[in-house]
Amino acid sequence: MSAALKLQNHPLRVEQVEWLRKVMLFEELDIKAVEYLSSLMVHQSFPQGEAILKEGEEGHEAYFLTSGSLKVIKATASGESFPVALLHAHDHPFFGEAALLQSDERSATILCESDCECLVLAKSSFDAFALKHPEWALPIVLKIARVIVGRLRKANNDVVLLYHALMNEVKGWSP
Repeated sequence: MSAALKLQNHPLRVEQVEWLRKVMLFEELDIKAVEYLSSLMVHQSFPQGEAILKEGEEGHEAYFLTSGSLKVIKATASGESFPVALLHAHDHPFFGEAALLQSDERSATILCESDCECLVLAKSSFDAFALKHPEWALPIVLKIARVIVGRLRKANNDVVLLYHALMNEVKGWSP
């Protein structure tokens, strides 16, 4: 039996693939595509209180939370931390996915609320995957684009809501 086949059938690898198939980015992919992606990922552990990502730092990888819970934090204009979301492993969340498309500054800090386990996919690995299997990469890229567009739409709606709230505080203004 080849080493690759042994690894593919290893219980931890099978469990990892089954977990990844529940991640929204991969749920429509062929099992072979998820197995291939799984083989490109590395496992990382993070203790409670550690920042996995820091807002403003350059990022080159996406993370898939397999165990624990995380807090998404944005810095306010005055430098205060503002919690935006709480992520739990049972929801199969991912973060940092924009880095698979373009290495750029992280848009938020991700803080471990408990001890956490993640699978990490480097941009360089995803780029090689996309070149070798564009038919598998395209659906992932489209889902990432939809996630980013959804977040942009929400941010735009939040700006309008804040604008109206501010204008309501100004004397006598109404829409």
